[in-house]
Amino acid sequence: MALAQASQLFEDYGFKDCLTDQKSLVESLRQLLGLRSSLFLPRLQNGTLRFRLLTGRPSHEKLYLLSGSNGQRVITGSANLSIAAFHGHQHEVIITFDDLAAWDAFDEYYQRDYKKSVAIERDILISVSSDGKNKQPDISTTSLPYEDVPIVRAIRAGLVHVEQGGMSISEGITIDTLRKAQRLRQELETISLPMSRKGVTLVTPTIVSTFLQTRNNLPAVDSPKDEIPRASLSVRTGEIFLNDQLWLSEKDTISEHDVARDVHLLVNYISSFSAFYGNSQSAIASYWAFLVWLYMAPFAPFLRQGAVSHHIDPWLYPPYAVLYGRSSGGKTLFTQIIAQSMFGVVKSIQSSMFTAQRVLGLRQQLGAIPLLIDDVTPDRMSKYVPDMVRTDRDMAECYAPIVLTTNKDVTSISADLTKRMVTCHIDASLPDSRALQTESPRRLQKEIGTALYRRYLTLMFPRVRDMRIDMDQSDGKQIPDVFTVSSHLLLSLIEQHLPVKPDWVCPLSYRTYQAMRAVQFQRVLVEMIRSHPENIALSRDKRFMQVCFGGDIRQAMAFEKSVPEFVSKGRIADTVKLDIQAMENELGFSPIHHSSLVERLMKVWRKRK
Repeated sequence: MALAQASQLFEDYGFKDCLTDQKSLVESLRQLLGLRSSLFLPRLQNGTLRFRLLTGRPSHEKLYLLSGSNGQRVITGSANLSIAAFHGHQHEVIITFDDLAAWDAFDEYYQRDYKKSVAIERDILISVSSDGKNKQPDISTTSLPYEDVPIVRAIRAGLVHVEQGGMSISEGITIDTLRKAQRLRQELETISLPMSRKGVTLVTPTIVSTFLQTRNNLPAVDSPKDEIPRASLSVRTGEIFLNDQLWLSEKDTISEHDVARDVHLLVNYISSFSAFYGNSQSAIASYWAFLVWLYMAPFAPFLRQGAVSHHIDPWLYPPYAVLYGRSSGGKTLFTQIIAQSMFGVVKSIQSSMFTAQRVLGLRQQLGAIPLLIDDVTPDRMSKYVPDMVRTDRDMAECYAPIVLTTNKDVTSISADLTKRMVTCHIDASLPDSRALQTESPRRLQKEIGTALYRRYLTLMFPRVRDMRIDMDQSDGKQIPDVFTVSSHLLLSLIEQHLPVKPDWVCPLSYRTYQAMRAVQFQRVLVEMIRSHPENIALSRDKRFMQVCFGGDIRQAMAFEKSVPEFVSKGRIADTVKLDIQAMENELGFSPIHHSSLVERLMKVWRKRK
């Protein structure tokens, strides 16, 4: 079978994606063929069995064109080319056509894909082994060199590739092979492809040679990438498997002694933030809210499935969180300790390794284990977070919660993103000199166990099932508040094992988290009322408030970004209009009800009259 035409271009799929996918797929194909070498080797040698690979995005179509001495047949439908599909082991839709008109119609689809594919040449699949004096051909099982990947051979033969960017990994077709391809893709991430002055990257034979030479000079990886832990959580069975081994059943009995030990460690740790400078009580409240969310977060995908099927907003069960605020506020270590207390493992990546594609791929591999992204820089926050969060339509039953920590001001993130995430503001910090003298958090990271979380899970499984039942039986009219359930459950466990619970251990609700998104807005507004009451105007019925920025439109625009959408009544030039009733009803925030603030505003209002 000939290679693709020299003039052919392919787009919409990155070269690195294509290179790693094809390498992984060919190696997997050789393993499958090698299992029955005596059957497949002769057919590979005489050319009656041939394979081609698409150079664009993978196709989900199932089309079989069969031709022989008795005629022609077209088979299409949902069935993959497998025994399970065609032997009645699972439900499939299979449609057949035996007429020439159908053959001609479906052959057009085949020819379309044929033009966008490259051949897996015979010598890629067959190797010649030395057996004494005899050289025996056999199906190759060694690693495929990048130089022999079909797309590389095709480019060197004349095919030209216009680089257009990559694809996101999704769970489904040959997932193990795609995961392997993703790991290879991460390895190649550090190698850049040159662009022309017009901003276009043409992958030519020269570029391929330079690229592969650079890749071959990369340092060897010390540890295999396969060592990514995975926790599979099933709400229906009440079980969690960690690395394919049963880790927890909801019927398990957890040692109360171990639970009490973890409760003491975590409560003392969170209480220690009271020694931080700044608004330490607010930081403690944020950390408590984060703990309540992260312990619940592995159940979010299951609840989001039910929400979508009953037309409930799935973002009531957010799989993302961002901790932002002062540096040296303990954000990174706190997220690591809480993650450690869940499954006993911590999986994190640095900001320099953060891309939306990498995170979404890791999310599927980790299952219920949280993925921590540490110290996200402003450019990566603005470049990758919007696409990752806003376009997330994953309806799988189990995938990892994603946690971002950053010193970036979250008000620069648009409101449609913050409503899809749990946002925790940490307005307290500890000087580096004091932090170096404090060993307890690092020691806690080694000492904390998983007993508290395992006990939490055994209690949470039936409650989450009940929430789905409420959704299903009420056809979406009942909207369970998972934050209320999670916080009450943790509060109960803490009360059972502490003589006196701290004040910050309190019930929470979805409304609490909604108000947390607006904490920055509240603080700015209160400060403006106190320092510049002359710039604040109330409507006569005290339903609306106008905040004027004295001609500074840029500052007004920045403030407007922090205003929740249900509070904002719009902006005209340097003035932002706010709905006071919405602030009170939805945020529990009443700035003008404070007597001293009202007096200042009324004084200014009388002077204006």
